[in-house]
Amino acid sequence: MKQFIFDLKEKTAPYKKHWEMSVGSCHAALALREDYRRQLREVHRRLGFQYLRFHGLFCDDMSVLSRSLFSSEYLLSFVNIDSIYDFLLSIGMKPFVELGFMPECLKSGNETIFHYKANITPPNDPDRWVWLIKEFISHLIERYGRDEVRTWYFEVWNEPNLDGENGLAGGRFWSGNMQDYYELYRITATAVKEIDPLLRVGGPATSNNAHIPDMIAFCQKNDLPLDFVSTHHYPTDIVLGYGVEDSKNFVKEFNSTDKSDLDKIHELLKHYMTFQADIWEKVDRGVLTEMAKRARSEAGDLPLFYTEWSSLAGLATDGEFGASFIAKTVLDNIGIIDGCSYWTFSDIVEEKSMASMEFHGGFGLATLHGIPKAPYRAFELLHRLPEVRYERVLSDGTVDIYLFPDERDKTLKLVAVNHHSLMHDIREESISLTLQTENATMLQTGDLVRVDKTHANAIETWLKMGSPTYLTEAQLASLHAASCLTREELPLTLKDGTAALTLTLPPQGMALVTLYFAS
Repeated sequence: MKQFIFDLKEKTAPYKKHWEMSVGSCHAALALREDYRRQLREVHRRLGFQYLRFHGLFCDDMSVLSRSLFSSEYLLSFVNIDSIYDFLLSIGMKPFVELGFMPECLKSGNETIFHYKANITPPNDPDRWVWLIKEFISHLIERYGRDEVRTWYFEVWNEPNLDGENGLAGGRFWSGNMQDYYELYRITATAVKEIDPLLRVGGPATSNNAHIPDMIAFCQKNDLPLDFVSTHHYPTDIVLGYGVEDSKNFVKEFNSTDKSDLDKIHELLKHYMTFQADIWEKVDRGVLTEMAKRARSEAGDLPLFYTEWSSLAGLATDGEFGASFIAKTVLDNIGIIDGCSYWTFSDIVEEKSMASMEFHGGFGLATLHGIPKAPYRAFELLHRLPEVRYERVLSDGTVDIYLFPDERDKTLKLVAVNHHSLMHDIREESISLTLQTENATMLQTGDLVRVDKTHANAIETWLKMGSPTYLTEAQLASLHAASCLTREELPLTLKDGTAALTLTLPPQGMALVTLYFAS
């Protein structure tokens, strides 16, 4: 049994829920769908995210910029953007604006990414790109007001450093090199500030915590604005590239064989699973916090935003591992980063076309039909926390306990997490916590809400159904019921100025404990 003792006289401090700053979604055009909007309303209401970030604002499926069929004139339309931003503001959210990708009529090449064919090349006419940015910013100010738009963030492009070689799937977001990106940033940030110097613009929006010092140095050398530093990270970034050469050789070899397409697919999937397992064996517990500490040091006094992050662990992301990963990561990062944007709020994503399986290891906190996954419920529990915490965290092995005095309802809230990285040993843990307090007799009752393998974890119910692809209304109702949070009573033992409790956490389990003081 893990035994902890904590004195409620210990030091407390205010903090900011950096994890609620923003949440991500796929690409802009999907925000025109009603099911997407219905899910986002609930996510904002239940989980507290304040901004929404997505790719593809200037892609042709948004009809922002085109050429006339009858002349060389450029045609602008912000109708679809207005629809999305109007909706965000109507539900109490704001846009975290990612400036990209390249409209077809401004492309300098034919390289694209994703199912929706986003063009990733630099502009063929930098002056016309600057014109587009200025027209866009001017339109926002005219429609929403200068004071409102000054509360938004403008991020230049997405992951310009990703080279397409990291992983079996490949893919990159920028056909140029980093020097080309810095030039794009120069003209874009300058254009934004020429319209309003108080608008907030930043980057480099890199993958793998990369190029932060270079970005800052470039902006300082060229006297360019940089209001925030943005980057991305996922736990496997720490070993990104491990086995990639091996995998590329493997793909070449089996493509040259006479095996059937089905056999090739099965062999590729088997290799991919081995590849993923090998990577996760090298990923330490709490790895994102270590990455963030380095980035914090590199960013200096500038606001540091992680505009993409998640566990990115396949089907494990959809279950209890994804939930405990979120809880430990965000609570350990208090005081290190200024804001982050979980990728993504929904599985309504079509990077590789729209998925058909309800649970498939997708990015989303909710499934295609809006069923909350275990990670969704983790964020829901975290949203209940006050913005004051005890500075000391109780830790032993795979167990961490975070404590929060809540003056709003005169309670003490605890988040208990039993988490380890995938492919590492973890077991069920029994926990004993003794609280030292002069007001022990004022503690009356306790309860807890769990997220683990058997609580608020709809994927387990889906697996027991036989992993159906297309769900009936009855099946969806069962999954919604399985996803719900449930409250349990938690007995307290009061003795000699102390209050003691015990609980058990299964592997990758988390719980929110609430202790109630008498009024």
